[in-house]
Amino acid sequence: MIKKGAGRVSASYRITGFLFVAFVLLTLSSCNRHNGSNGKAGKGSAAAMDTTLVIAMLGDADYLNPVIGTTVTSSNIFSLIYPSLLQSEFDTTTGLLNYMALEKKLREITPGQAKKTPKAAIAKSWTMSEDHKSLTYILRNDAFWDDGQPIVSGDFKFTYQLYGNPVIASARQQYLAELVGADKGKIDFDKAIETPNDKTLIFRFYKPVPEHLALFHTSLTPLPAHRWKNVKPDEFRHSPLNLDPLGAGPYKLKNWQQQQEIDLISNRKSNLPKPGNIPAISFKVVPDYTVRLTQLQTGTVDVVENIKPEDFTALLKANHQIKIKTVGLRVYDYIGWSNIDQEEYQRSGKFKPHPLFGSAQVRLALTHAINREAIIDGYLKEYGVICNTDISPSLKWAYDNRITPHAFDPVQASNLLKAEGWLPGPDGILQKNGRKFSFVLYTNAGNARRNYASVIIQQNLRAIGIDCKLEVQESNVFFESLQARKLDAWMAGWSIGLEIDPLDVWGSDLKKSRFNFAGYRNPRIDELCELAKQKMNVKDAKPYWLEYQAILHRDQPITFLYWMKETQGFSKRIEGDELNIAGTFYNVDDWRLRPSANIAQ
Repeated sequence: MIKKGAGRVSASYRITGFLFVAFVLLTLSSCNRHNGSNGKAGKGSAAAMDTTLVIAMLGDADYLNPVIGTTVTSSNIFSLIYPSLLQSEFDTTTGLLNYMALEKKLREITPGQAKKTPKAAIAKSWTMSEDHKSLTYILRNDAFWDDGQPIVSGDFKFTYQLYGNPVIASARQQYLAELVGADKGKIDFDKAIETPNDKTLIFRFYKPVPEHLALFHTSLTPLPAHRWKNVKPDEFRHSPLNLDPLGAGPYKLKNWQQQQEIDLISNRKSNLPKPGNIPAISFKVVPDYTVRLTQLQTGTVDVVENIKPEDFTALLKANHQIKIKTVGLRVYDYIGWSNIDQEEYQRSGKFKPHPLFGSAQVRLALTHAINREAIIDGYLKEYGVICNTDISPSLKWAYDNRITPHAFDPVQASNLLKAEGWLPGPDGILQKNGRKFSFVLYTNAGNARRNYASVIIQQNLRAIGIDCKLEVQESNVFFESLQARKLDAWMAGWSIGLEIDPLDVWGSDLKKSRFNFAGYRNPRIDELCELAKQKMNVKDAKPYWLEYQAILHRDQPITFLYWMKETQGFSKRIEGDELNIAGTFYNVDDWRLRPSANIAQ
């Protein structure tokens, strides 16, 4: 059963399979401005504040287009603008997602609840074939784009062709991996997605697919075909339509001043599920943590994510109209090691071990050398938990609680490195074949937690003879380099999806696995992911995920640092906010603002 308070999750929130998105945000370097027809909302008066929710963000969205947007900020915003095929609920007792279409949702509530139940799903119902090789959706008759055009099955087929187009290079191409033709290297969209009429949508797979994965992989967010049909693939990412999204959700874009703010207004036409309660939402880009905290304290903004635990007491004392909410475990930080020589791969397409990090034993030594508990004790405290792999303890049905974390053990680290031929040089720095063990560890600007952790990591590595230099880059530069696989070592984070489907993170085909920044390649990992997908009952896949975790724990393609209980700061003028593992803003369309006159000082 669904645990009370588990909440609803729009399917469009889960945008990259098992890997949700980079937790630290990718930002655009351009500063173009898009203004909607209504102009820019002012926020200087009490009346304006009573109708505008202000959210402070570390970085900007990259795109407000679900086909190509890749960041948490992008997802938070386009999930409010665009409709979703399905809804889902996270069962906190098992760690499983349960999917719902409109008819299923209405059957599970009492008549007295019906008027209160959000009807966000475009799918009225679905049917999985007995052989698990096709999935048929029946769509609602009352779903419309904001220009009045009906949302039809052809919109989904059109958009899936965009997701699968190699020229567009969507990060979600892995979702299409089971469609007819994918096994032969090219999806046959005429056979893979059928639209016999405007309200019937059929997905066909080349092999049996478990229902939960079929629902997951077919729930990608649609675009309006009539709006995008004349945009050529090579112009898609640069199309002006990206700055003027046509959606159907509870909010629509009013203004996007890049690198500064994104303003949304309630969509009075929406019945997917309804117009947002709050008339306007402003997502403001505030890169500096201290400034974000000050703005929350003074009431300039209403929501700030990832408040440092040590700031709780002073913040709450300074402003009694602030509340702190905590949820987890979905987000983890890690240190990425380039397993392959990226320059060689970029030049020739050939795989050669990285001269520093190509050995699993060296990577294991690095993990032993890093005092993860010291980072947790010094910064996260009770809000941090050692991370062993990328399967979260929250996914209880699959998590392996028998794995013993690699201990902080500098002696063991030194022994492993010595066995790999790394010996102290005249200056105390380890060297091998004339090469020093020296590298730059990159991370993004504006993240106090990672700044703290990186200093401890540098000290830990120096203690065993490794020269680790630190460099902080602006988020847009950092993530562009990371996605281009130009970095040898970096510190970043992931917010995982609530379905386990990790081939986009660890798949050996680096052209398809666009988030495999480390270049880790293990055929058994590929095989285990495929074997898990063959189990029609999700829980039957657990043995494969247990082996998967054991291999990652052994190979250490990256150093998994810690899971975090996310700590978010909210103004008490917000009502109806129900923070859970689905995300901070999963039900933001249901939030309300208390008038300023009714807030006690």
